Amino acid sequence: MVRLFLLPIFLFSTLMAQSPSDRMAFAFRSQSSLDPLRMIVVGEVVGIEKASFYEVDKLSQELEVDTRPDTVTIKVADPKGIRVGQTLYLLEKNQDHKTFREGNIVGMITVKSVYLTTFFGWQVRGEGYLRLIEDRPVTAARLLDTTKYEEAFLAKKQGDHYFAKGQMEEALRKYKHAVSLDQSSPDLHYALGKAHWKDGEGYVSTAFEYSMAWKNRERFSNAQERLLFLVDYLRFLTYYFKIEGKENKKQLELMPQVAKEARTLYPKIYEVWLYSFEVTFLSLLHTNLSGNTVDLRKSRDELSSRSEEFLNKAYSLRKSDYYLHKLACEFYNLRWKETRGTVEETTYRSKLVEHGKLLRLYYTGETTLSEDLLNAIRLAEKQSGLL
Repeated sequence: MVRLFLLPIFLFSTLMAQSPSDRMAFAFRSQSSLDPLRMIVVGEVVGIEKASFYEVDKLSQELEVDTRPDTVTIKVADPKGIRVGQTLYLLEKNQDHKTFREGNIVGMITVKSVYLTTFFGWQVRGEGYLRLIEDRPVTAARLLDTTKYEEAFLAKKQGDHYFAKGQMEEALRKYKHAVSLDQSSPDLHYALGKAHWKDGEGYVSTAFEYSMAWKNRERFSNAQERLLFLVDYLRFLTYYFKIEGKENKKQLELMPQVAKEARTLYPKIYEVWLYSFEVTFLSLLHTNLSGNTVDLRKSRDELSSRSEEFLNKAYSLRKSDYYLHKLACEFYNLRWKETRGTVEETTYRSKLVEHGKLLRLYYTGETTLSEDLLNAIRLAEKQSGLL
C-alpha cells in the first residue's frame, strides 16, 4: 500500500525535477498542424470546476446554456515565469512518448492567481472554456520566450526607490530599463507614466505609457495596483481632455470605458465614483456644445441623470472633499440655468446652495475658485432668502 501511495508522488517529483530542456514540449494546434510551438511544461491540471459567478445573456438563458468559464487548478513545482494575466496552454500528451515531447493544444486559460499552499506547494488558478477536455489528463505549459521578467521586476523596484526619494531622473532611467526587459507588463508602463507626469516631462509621454498599461490591464500583478492605475488614469484623462480641448473625441470615448471598468471592479472606492461623475459631466458639457437635435437632447438627459447618480454615490462615500463639492456646484449651476421657469428650478437651486455651503466648509485653498461660480452660489442663496 505504501509503495502504491508513493508512486504518483514519485512520478510527479521526477517530472518536476527534470531540467528545462527535459520539460520542453512541441505543441500543435491541431492533428494536421505541421508548425509546432515551443513550450515549457509548468505543471499538471489537478482540478476543473465552474467559476463561482453566474452571468448569462438573454439568448444563452433561453437556450439553457451555461456560459460561465471553467476555473482550473494547476499544481506546479516552481512558479518562475508564471504571471497573473498570462496565457497557459493545456496539452494532451502523446501516449507514444514517455515525456511531454509533443502534444496537441486542447485548451487555453488565463492565469488569475499564483499562490503557495501549506500541504500541496505552489498552485496556479486560471479561467477558460474547457468543456471538451473534462475527464481527460492534460498538462499545462507556457510559451518559451526570452523576456527577462525577474530582471524587469528588480529594475522596477529600484525605480520605486528613486521615485519615493524624489530622484526622478534615476527613477525614469530604471523604469525605462524595466520596460525594455518586459514590454507587455502594465505595472511597468504605469510606473513609467507616473514618473513622466511627476517629472513634468509632459503629458504626451504619460498618455502613451498609460495607454500601454490600459491595453495590457488584464496582466496587472495584483488588484491593488490595477485599482491605483484606473484611478490615476481617470484623473489623468480628465486633465488631458481639458488641456487638449473639447474636440478630442478619442479621449471622450475612452474616459467612460475606463470609468465603467473601475466601477465594475471597485464599486466601494470613493475616487472611482468621483471621477465617474467628472467624466460624465465633461461628456454632458461637450454635448451642450454640439447642437440641439432630438438625439442630442436625449443624450443630454441620460448624461445628466447618470452624472447626478454618480455624484450622489460619491457623496454617500465621502462628504468632506471640497473638489467633489466644487464639481457638484458647477453641475447644479448648469442644471439650474437649464430648468429656469420649470418645476425643477427650485430643486436644483437648493442643491447648489447645499453644496455651496459644503464647498466653503471644506475648501483648502489648493485651487482658485472662479468668480462666476461664487457669484452663482451667492445668487442662489439670495433667491432662497439666505442673504
